[in-house]
Amino acid sequence: MILSKKRWRVERPDAKLVQTLQNDLQLSAIAAKILAARGCETTADAESLLNMTETSIHDPFLMHGMAEAVARIEQALDNGEKILVYGDYDCGATRF
Repeated sequence: MILSKKRWRVERPDAKLVQTLQNDLQLSAIAAKILAARGCETTADAESLLNMTETSIHDPFLMHGMAEAVARIEQALDNGEKILVYGDYDCGATRF
């Protein structure tokens, strides 16, 4: 086993906020903590994240290189090529 030399710093969300989210939205403690960690500062913030609609999501084609990536995937599909999806530890860093 490879031992990591990195030190994780886990920030604890505000306990009052977590309790408010739990009570207002009938959530588990872990769900409320995740929402608080994601930047939800009010019940309304959490509700908008939990109840996203297609219109509230940004246009993925605003991401650099998306048009080229889609064109390449379409080409691979047309040619019957295999597609490998690769992501590193930071692959989910795009924020909404």
